[in-house]
Amino acid sequence: MDDTGKLVELAPDREHPVSAGFACHKGLLAKDLHHDPDRLNFPHRRGEHGFERTTWDESLPAIAHQLKAIIEEHGPRSVALYMGNPSAFNALGSMAAGMFAASLGVERLFNAGTQDCANKFVVSEILYGSAEIHPMADLDHAEYLLMIGTNPRISKMSFLSTPDPVAALRDARKRGAEIVFVNPLAIEDLSDVGSTLQIRPDTDAYLLASMLCEVDTAPDLGFDIAACEGIEGLAELRAFVAAYPPERVSAVVGIEVEIIRSMARSFATANGAAIHLSTGVNMGRQGSLAYYLAQMLSLVTGNLDREGGNILPARGVLPMVMPPEASADRPTQWGAYRPARGTPPGSLMADMILDDESPLRAMIVVAGNPALSIGGGERLERALASLDLLVTVDFYRNATGELAHWTLPAADWFEREDLNYFVQGVQRRPYLQWTAAVVDEQAERKSDAWIFSRLLQEMGLPSLLDIPGGDMMTALWDGRLGETGNSIAMLRESDDHVVILPEAEHGEFLSRVSGGKNFNACPEPIKGTFSRAFEVFDDLLGESGETLKLITRRTNYMLNSGFQNLKALRDAKGGGTNPLFMNPRDALLRGLSEGQWVLIRNKYGEIRAELALDSHLREGVVAMSHGFGNSKTSGMPVAQAKPGVNVNILSPTGIGSFDPVGGMGHLTGIGVQVEAA
Repeated sequence: MDDTGKLVELAPDREHPVSAGFACHKGLLAKDLHHDPDRLNFPHRRGEHGFERTTWDESLPAIAHQLKAIIEEHGPRSVALYMGNPSAFNALGSMAAGMFAASLGVERLFNAGTQDCANKFVVSEILYGSAEIHPMADLDHAEYLLMIGTNPRISKMSFLSTPDPVAALRDARKRGAEIVFVNPLAIEDLSDVGSTLQIRPDTDAYLLASMLCEVDTAPDLGFDIAACEGIEGLAELRAFVAAYPPERVSAVVGIEVEIIRSMARSFATANGAAIHLSTGVNMGRQGSLAYYLAQMLSLVTGNLDREGGNILPARGVLPMVMPPEASADRPTQWGAYRPARGTPPGSLMADMILDDESPLRAMIVVAGNPALSIGGGERLERALASLDLLVTVDFYRNATGELAHWTLPAADWFEREDLNYFVQGVQRRPYLQWTAAVVDEQAERKSDAWIFSRLLQEMGLPSLLDIPGGDMMTALWDGRLGETGNSIAMLRESDDHVVILPEAEHGEFLSRVSGGKNFNACPEPIKGTFSRAFEVFDDLLGESGETLKLITRRTNYMLNSGFQNLKALRDAKGGGTNPLFMNPRDALLRGLSEGQWVLIRNKYGEIRAELALDSHLREGVVAMSHGFGNSKTSGMPVAQAKPGVNVNILSPTGIGSFDPVGGMGHLTGIGVQVEAA
């Protein structure tokens, strides 16, 4: 920071006791975002001739007045919030949004989780009593590591927070660990770390079921007797996986019978085996079942809560438990769902606006872009535009903001204090860190916490701004931090504002989560995923050989919507377009060639894209990057200049579009046809 208070340099902290200076390129690009001249710096409202600059003193009272009127006439079910991914890393903003919703009685709290990870939250609630408990792979001691649906080079290991995950895997390989990636795309960048088994998309649950079946029935294997002592529900688990022996599953998953058997044997007999699932699994039709089966594979082989297996990293009390009513099944006219952390399926957003018996009439969107990140395409755009009130709180006027009545400028990471609360429980080296604001809020940007609190005040309701002394962070977080003997004051006063947490002792996890009772390995909500699995399996068996499966492809150039306007990313080679990637043999069979424009379609929609050939893709699989489709986003002119196409137009909405357990949308492994445009 210079003498004028301007941020001038951003660099990794080489002295950090955990990261040791590792930083992903998203973090290193944050300075570009902070200074982007296209940032939203002032409140704006939609006028007759487009968006007009306004003030906080005009915008907030007007928004509050209209919200109050809508609730008085139509009730709180007519109002919704949508929280994007960055909200999870905003300790004050996320809490203020929750307080805002609770104060108004708002129940429809959409968030980006149903696009990437709600399956993990809901399965952890069902099995362990908390959405915050996620036994993670012990990279330091595992002899066998099974990594499904993840590319650590690109995505940095979601739900396993560690600096430089590729280096961690290389270290594991050097000490002799066997590492297996399961992915439709061969991960060539990590070929020196592990091998890739190229699975057919959206079949991961059946691979896991087959491995469990093999462990249970192979004469020289069997479920670990000591690990399974006192465990209830194993009979139901055994009955389910018995339907999926390797001989039956092989053709569906696209992996040879003997390879499945070998994987099961390696996992069951290794001196420490760990499993990690990521978005490539989560975003399929059965992400919840797959995550559950991963927990069971760890449990019955004796690898849950043991060194080298899947472990809880930090010592201390268990995380917050959700109240039972928050996870009860919710009926809708498009099918029932069991919410993760109370959130409805994002794939029903357009339906809940246009066709619900109690339709949504107002929505506040924070740090997100549902217009592009959820299926629905033009119908979702029409739905959002039809709302009586749409407000966005973000860095830019993104594609959703273009449809809004009010766009409010959010402060960024350098302009507010924060706490690394979200990654607690999934840190390879557990620690707490408090960060102060580095610079003052630029122009008229305001923190999410301030915006929600001011709205509550305008509605005559208590808010975080009413806390005596104004110390929101201490008031909100000292209770949770006190469970491990820490406090905000301690963090503020400690060296580098970092406190290293003691690592967990292994061996008592299941007795703790079950309150000393027998642990139930097959709770009632899980059984519904079993019957659905039989139906999906039959669908897969009946698929035509001509059907291609479309998967999402993460790249280093397409990050969260907040980064889509950065020139450094859009101008990079490969960063300005989102072609359809296809195996050369599939292209040859269809008479298609590199660089040709193709039509990609299914019953949900159709898009056009340039064809790019990639021999690393499994045959029968095509891939595209999400996050494009900014042709109408004038508030992000760099992104608009290279808009690409919104691949989520091809994603299901309405009936059958979501996993009933967790509400996850179906966003990968989608059947499509491809032909010359």
